[in-house]
Amino acid sequence: MDTANKMETMKMSRLLVNMSLPLMISLLVQSLYNIVDSVFVARLSETALTATSLAFPVQIMMIAVSVGTSVGINALLSKSVGAKDYKITTNIAVTGVMLALGE
Repeated sequence: MDTANKMETMKMSRLLVNMSLPLMISLLVQSLYNIVDSVFVARLSETALTATSLAFPVQIMMIAVSVGTSVGINALLSKSVGAKDYKITTNIAVTGVMLALGE
């Protein structure tokens, strides 16, 4: 079983694509969901479309908080893995999971 950390062994350009692609796909799906939702809701009434339009910034804010927290946890994990301090790494990972469950 290979226990090498991809952040240590993978080339920077490939790692950047590998790490950013899931986030880009997630944001694309979220945006497409809101566009399709608006198209269908607009058929009901103008008031319904207004309601979905007002909910969109709230959804984006929730996503921004989640992504910001994830980026912060990722930075802390990268630093502790680079320092090979696995006790702190475990604590950071557990904290990240608890924050994810709380969001």
